[in-house]
Amino acid sequence: MKHERALRVFCALLSGAGVAMMPWSAADAAPPATIKPYILVSAPRETAARGQRDYGPVAAFLTKVLHHPVVYRHPNGWLTYELWIWKDRADIYFDGPQFVAWRLHYLHQTLGPRVPQPQDWRLYTWKGSPVKTVAGAATGATLCAPPVPNFGTLWVTGLFPNPARQPYIRNMHGWKRIFKAVADHQCTLGIGPRLTLHYLDPGHKKVTILKRSRHYPNQGFTVSRTLPGPVRREIVRALLSPAGEKAMMRLRKRFSHGRRLVAGQVRQYRNVDVGLNAQWGTVYATGIDRYLRQDAKREGFAVAQQAAP
Repeated sequence: MKHERALRVFCALLSGAGVAMMPWSAADAAPPATIKPYILVSAPRETAARGQRDYGPVAAFLTKVLHHPVVYRHPNGWLTYELWIWKDRADIYFDGPQFVAWRLHYLHQTLGPRVPQPQDWRLYTWKGSPVKTVAGAATGATLCAPPVPNFGTLWVTGLFPNPARQPYIRNMHGWKRIFKAVADHQCTLGIGPRLTLHYLDPGHKKVTILKRSRHYPNQGFTVSRTLPGPVRREIVRALLSPAGEKAMMRLRKRFSHGRRLVAGQVRQYRNVDVGLNAQWGTVYATGIDRYLRQDAKREGFAVAQQAAP
């Protein structure tokens, strides 16, 4: 009791003299530092809820592997996503080969696993159409296709290098819907994956193929150079592991028919970004922010929506 009373008197004297009492440890004194999570993003092809369902397990798996928080962020539109790519505002990306190739070329990112199946595209017209060649479809034809930057649409527009002699693009979602529009003579031209077209018209009784693309690599992961080299290598290794395969179950079911992803090779994506360069060339000629404001104004978006993750 005497010792406790003496200690209280001593503390009171120090306080009265203006001496601050130090905490018992430095850890108790300093507030816990906020850890900035790694950001996983993908192209906005789905709702935010489905994106979280498909990519959330991948982020949770990488969090356990890296012992560092990884979160999935869903972009609110293509303008937002393009801005994130241009300014490299995410850490881990999963999207189409044109974006993968662009980031490998300009941002020198690390290539991760990719979907094993190649991408093969077909440009076609309805059976009996007067259009017999690609050159014959250059002027006055209507092309039913997904809006750019869809890779298939970029491939088709690359077949018409003269901007004054290009088909009119009628934006349409869904390969079956595009095929039906061409078969019903609503559009002169249509674009679709090889396997989808084979399923819809196995004997080519309804449409005629005008052009076949080469075998392109499929979608894949890239990791930003803002992460340390060992972290990038660990992410690639983890995604290729059996545990990573399990974490990507929904992603694989959606994009690769359940097949496991394979290690990508940079040479496979060389020059795959040509079509995207043609679209994004204005970005580097006028400046990213200026281009974004112009494009957002045309599309009716508010520039304030283009916030970083």
